Amino acid sequence: MCFALRRKLPLTSALITATLLIAPTQASAPPTATPVFASEPHIAAEVQIPQRDPALETQLDQLLDSDLYPSDREALRQLLRTVDINTPVETFVRAHAYQVVALAHEQKMSAAMAIANEVQTIAEKSDNSNAIAEARVMLGEAHFAAADFEAALKHARHLTDLLHTVTQPRVRYTANHFIARALQQNGEFSEALEFLLAAQALVPQTEASGQQRRRQFLNLHLARIQANLGRWQASASTAEQAIADAKRSGITHHLPDLYLIRAYSQQYDQGPSDEIVAAFVAAAEAGRDMNNPRVEMLAFNNAGAAKLLMNELDAAREFLEQGLAVAKRINNVNERSVTEFNLGYIKVLQGQHQQGIAEMLAAAEVFNSFAQKREKAILLTHIAKAYEVAGDYQKQAQTLHQQVQLTAELAEEESNERISELQVRYQAAEKSYEIKLLEQQAELREKELAAQKRQYQFFVLAAGSLILLILLFAFGYRKTRKLNNLLNSANQELHQQSLRDPLTGLYNRRAIYDQLLRGDQRIYSGNHAVLILDIDHFKAINDRHGHNVGDEVLIEFGRRVKNALRRSDLAVRWGGEEFLLLLENVQADEALKVAGKLLQEIGERSFDTSAGPLPITVSGGFALVTASPNPPDWETTVKQVDELLYQAKREGRNRIRYQLPGEQPASLKLLR
Repeated sequence: MCFALRRKLPLTSALITATLLIAPTQASAPPTATPVFASEPHIAAEVQIPQRDPALETQLDQLLDSDLYPSDREALRQLLRTVDINTPVETFVRAHAYQVVALAHEQKMSAAMAIANEVQTIAEKSDNSNAIAEARVMLGEAHFAAADFEAALKHARHLTDLLHTVTQPRVRYTANHFIARALQQNGEFSEALEFLLAAQALVPQTEASGQQRRRQFLNLHLARIQANLGRWQASASTAEQAIADAKRSGITHHLPDLYLIRAYSQQYDQGPSDEIVAAFVAAAEAGRDMNNPRVEMLAFNNAGAAKLLMNELDAAREFLEQGLAVAKRINNVNERSVTEFNLGYIKVLQGQHQQGIAEMLAAAEVFNSFAQKREKAILLTHIAKAYEVAGDYQKQAQTLHQQVQLTAELAEEESNERISELQVRYQAAEKSYEIKLLEQQAELREKELAAQKRQYQFFVLAAGSLILLILLFAFGYRKTRKLNNLLNSANQELHQQSLRDPLTGLYNRRAIYDQLLRGDQRIYSGNHAVLILDIDHFKAINDRHGHNVGDEVLIEFGRRVKNALRRSDLAVRWGGEEFLLLLENVQADEALKVAGKLLQEIGERSFDTSAGPLPITVSGGFALVTASPNPPDWETTVKQVDELLYQAKREGRNRIRYQLPGEQPASLKLLR
């Protein structure tokens, strides 16, 4: 594609608008290809240079039906014909940024980068932060399309230094979202979530027509980050909610990607099955129907991989070859390496050991140049299996050693509690946005009802149709009540979500502080017991089996604790592997029965995990607090119970140390 920037005019042509755009410093200066933007203070004071063209910006908003560039290339080309020397710089840069990214995604990188470099020069000479940031995003997106993730991250780092000077909400949203994706691709998930949250907060400030589309794009990338972290259930759930949202709003551009990430996460959560294969095929068909060949390619590869894991090799090859054909058609060299890896694996399983392993290793070299750590670890697992099938046990051991090292690094990264907190914050903000939409719908409905009321009052006076008015208000009242019920339900759901630990589903510290510190009198009306439980040797479980297995233990521990408690009792994940329980209106003998039941529930049956059955025991402390007209001293009580817990640990674990009023401390032990 041939392209010449409209701002690149001879100086003689540019002089027509010199008072707005250029300030020659020497009368004898030679003609130049790129006019210099006015920067002298006296010119800036005399002339207010417009930064955006509202009419063109509106047209660009209407064209932008995806997230990176308009899908209607012809419409974009027509619009670019109206962008010239007179176009304000922010609109100029935005319009050509879309062209650059479109060219990059068509793999026309030389043309894309030639335009991008000129646009960046113009943006920087303008000294306009919004234009400079947009140009940086443009260059980063072009590098993304070329799978040059290191260069994309470099532009993201530069953008972080610019963000505080960017004033336009759409540009700030775009920059934050690009930075989040660049960090995600490079495995910096905690930072990525921070910028994803910043982008999410900016969505309501952007033009209304693009808000729903931007929310979906953010949720798609949240699902991808969750999958990168191995949080398969959370990833599938995020994708599922975004799919429902897309269908409800009619904005379906991201459906193929969402179908793919949902099926991918479900496979790792549930294992391969014919249902999972059907889900991948549905994603491939959606990609084909909506002109998203990359999703079509990846979905066919994943369907083939699922069949491969099910040992249905002929069916696996058929799907993989369909994906490979799409990859060759769109010239996707990097990601088709996964398909070539799987085809090599099939050859190994069918006895062509040497050739199959050679193809797997060649494909892995390409794949590892851009893959995430988790994906590299999965690849190493299959390479080790291939060596085992070929009888090369020495190379199998070497490969497994690499895989174990990589898995250990992943476990350390994924244990970051900050990531869990950021995910909860993101999901809470998303729920708040849904509530805001409901509120807007309710407000709009009330305005419509008010207008209808005025109209029908006139109609009643004119026609005497009182019955019609009554029916109208009855219908409107029902609709408004339904919206209010939805709003109340969403608010309640958001409140409950903020009080829950995302891993175990138990209450979190905020929940118990909320209840205890507000002085809820119902828990002071009788005796109550406070227990703190700590899983024995939990660090050893994480060190030996990984944090994923540790999470499985915590989830099952929470489930068993709930089974041992009464409905009126409160269970809180106090932190890490510690849990605080509050038993309301309980006598001493009842509290001891609950403590004994807890020991039995935890210690009598092994915990089923992906690492096999694990024996788990628990140590605890509890104190009984007698009824009093005054609020209890919770801080003192918790310290007392904590000390009893440590006494139980020192006594040998697998027991609960308790203190009843007026008695010496004693211990309950689980007898095996």
